[in-house]
Amino acid sequence: MTRRRVGWIVLGLALCFGCSDRSESGPVPGGDAAENVPRRVVVLAPAAAEMLEALDLLDRVVGVGEFGPWPEAIADRPSLGGYDSPNVELALELQADLVLTASSDAAVASHQRMEALGIQVVSLDTSTYRGVFDSLRRVGQLFAVPDRASTIAENMRQSLREIEARAASAPPRSVLFVVGRDPLYVAGPGSHIDEMIRLVGARNVAHDALSPYQQVSLEAILERVPDVIVDTSDNRPGATRGRDTGDWGRWEFVPAVRDDRVYQIDPGKLVIPGLRLPEMTLLMGKLAQPEIFGEVETAELE
Repeated sequence: MTRRRVGWIVLGLALCFGCSDRSESGPVPGGDAAENVPRRVVVLAPAAAEMLEALDLLDRVVGVGEFGPWPEAIADRPSLGGYDSPNVELALELQADLVLTASSDAAVASHQRMEALGIQVVSLDTSTYRGVFDSLRRVGQLFAVPDRASTIAENMRQSLREIEARAASAPPRSVLFVVGRDPLYVAGPGSHIDEMIRLVGARNVAHDALSPYQQVSLEAILERVPDVIVDTSDNRPGATRGRDTGDWGRWEFVPAVRDDRVYQIDPGKLVIPGLRLPEMTLLMGKLAQPEIFGEVETAELE
């Protein structure tokens, strides 16, 4: 195994695209009736857990997934494993009446099994800007707090509008956003990352990729001479963080390398979308447009 690799975060995001989601459209049956509001919830998607926290519903969580980070209040809940193959027996032991998870074809079999046993499964697509807001609205419906969810969503939108307005006069800087190495994967159109880059007045060098997260050749991407490289490919504990050219340093003709604008970042800071979209977009602004948003501190990337 090489030092850099495609981590579970990248694979999870990739699975969200092109997958069928039986639970995503239409109203939640009985979701606004008090007797049908979920009381014992297993949450397998960190973004969904953030939504429950913002809606003051964490007291209903009885189990979590294998991967976090999770809000501190539920970090010690029993783990049911990966979102694509959760422990169905443990969900039954915990008397869960709802499983909130991420959209994935790989999880269909386990979802069908839980539903056959009487556990409602709701799959959320939080891999895009629109998906985050749709998911927040849906969770608000499920727990009969639509007004609270709507207020949170509008506050997020206002923060994003303010960031976009600040970037109106930003220089047309190009950004390469790396989500995996060996092989090389980059963020393309349709991803929340592409939208964040646009909102801060920059241009995604992979704007014409064929999918939101696409494998590309190193040669092809370097030919586009990015001004900024954001590398989130190493998700291991103790990995290098901050402004560091790393393996990119050998390509001195690339403006990002020449101008010391290569950033090694914990993928959790930018790759997993959710209610932190405004904060994540502001961080992207600091990386791509420091003249406008200020220079980033290393602590913000860890």
